[in-house]
Amino acid sequence: MGRPRPRSSSGRPRAGADIDAATLVLAFEAGAEALSQQADALNAINVFPVPDGDTGTNMSLTMRAALDEMQRSGPDGVAAVASAAAHGALMGAKGNSGVILSQIVDGFSAAFRGREAVDAGALAAALERGRQEAYRVISAPREGTILTAISAASAAAGEAVAGGADAEGALVAAVDATQEAVARTPELLPLLAEAGVVDAGAQGLWVFFDGMLRGLRGEEISGSATSFGTIDASWLAATQRAHGDGARSGCCTEFVIEGPALDADAIRATLEASGESVLVVGGGEMVRVHVHTHDPESALAYGRTLGTLSHEKVDDMEAQFRALASGGDAALAPRTGGAAVVAVGAGAGIEALFRSIGAAEVVHGGQTMNPSAGEIRSAIVGTGAADVIVLPNNKNIVLAAEQAAASLPGRVRVLPARSVPQGVAALVAMNPEATFDENIEAMTRAAGSVRTAEVTRAARATRVHGLAVRQGQPIGLIDGDLRVAEETVADAVRRCVELIAERRAGSLVTLYLGEGEDEESASGIADGLRETLGVEVEVVAGGQPHYPYLIGVE
Repeated sequence: MGRPRPRSSSGRPRAGADIDAATLVLAFEAGAEALSQQADALNAINVFPVPDGDTGTNMSLTMRAALDEMQRSGPDGVAAVASAAAHGALMGAKGNSGVILSQIVDGFSAAFRGREAVDAGALAAALERGRQEAYRVISAPREGTILTAISAASAAAGEAVAGGADAEGALVAAVDATQEAVARTPELLPLLAEAGVVDAGAQGLWVFFDGMLRGLRGEEISGSATSFGTIDASWLAATQRAHGDGARSGCCTEFVIEGPALDADAIRATLEASGESVLVVGGGEMVRVHVHTHDPESALAYGRTLGTLSHEKVDDMEAQFRALASGGDAALAPRTGGAAVVAVGAGAGIEALFRSIGAAEVVHGGQTMNPSAGEIRSAIVGTGAADVIVLPNNKNIVLAAEQAAASLPGRVRVLPARSVPQGVAALVAMNPEATFDENIEAMTRAAGSVRTAEVTRAARATRVHGLAVRQGQPIGLIDGDLRVAEETVADAVRRCVELIAERRAGSLVTLYLGEGEDEESASGIADGLRETLGVEVEVVAGGQPHYPYLIGVE
């Protein structure tokens, strides 16, 4: 990843030396680590634009995604390092602050393009490009925020370069100016002054830049948390006056659109008509969207008219506000039975079902759309709980869930739920009065009591266990094993249930109806199963893609 940067005997970079790829990586890593260490402190002062207490978490997760991309790409050269960081930050950006930070990182990528090393001029150009991108993506820029901080950093770096500073000197000037800008944010944004805090996003940018500087110098990032002040007694009154009871904020809705000829400006204008805090970044074949809206499903549906969606995330800011307003610590308290639950599922009905029966966070994903470990990790962090139970609900997601769990402190357990019906059964079995370990045992047992079938159409012709299958033929997979091939979807559903229920009366069968499937046909299938097999049947509008029916039998 490039030759080691020249250093003096004291371990500091040699005066006047440019920044090579290896040192740039160290700087990004140190900046990300600083954000990770200070995330809770930043969350504690998060007031603007809404007091949802997640600015530190969002900025930290955004830079963690940037590092993950750098590690996957293994780039050589500063241009490749910055490009990988920018792509990872864009794809992993969380919240207002994360999206803006991703654009600042993108400024580095644009300014370092084609370079073997970074001198002071290139660093100043990167900060200026980052400033431009940050202002460009915000429809209604406000001073006293992260925008004020990046402006100060850019101006100071430019002045330092004009005065003959080297790359380190330009970054020192940027760090100092950012810190001064943070101190001024309450003067520019009355809400901050009334709440007795500085802007969390601006402070987060200083943490990131200061961490980069320490990484550039080869210094360790302190493991001790720093307090940036606490929200005083006037905080609740200030936030209530500015935001009402939090209800007007709706849901923080985020997603990535991939499709042809995407017009970021047109998308932004459409979303501004029905939401607030609209950020749309990217263009061409991919854009990332962030919007605060009372109707997240409409925003997601609009996105689907333009292309394929991924990285979907919907957070109820009213609930976040109530948790903070109830006393601060409530936002970090376990939610159910000493633990919060994160479930993975795809389909509006399935995701709504998981939320209705107690999931604190639902990660959009399933077969053919496996979420990353980073997305699952974000959901775990988003619960605000020290004890978390994860329901992957697909065998291909278990490993990513375990990777996410291993990267976090506290008790995070991944249950062996390998299908949506198993995940539902596990969540229903959770007892608010039971201990964490008791719930793990009960939920694991409940998931294991459910057998699952998936009805879909064969992607290609094949033969398995002596069963010949034509391309496009309705098939049934029982507990992941191809066992059924029929002429119609309805016949495949019936045959799957026959094989699982083994003609034993009293079984409970749940049919999860897929996206675009006819409810009248599902009702007819259910009636036939009741009559011929003597089973109880429930039909749930799951809305899952690719699978006309998911079937659970217990």
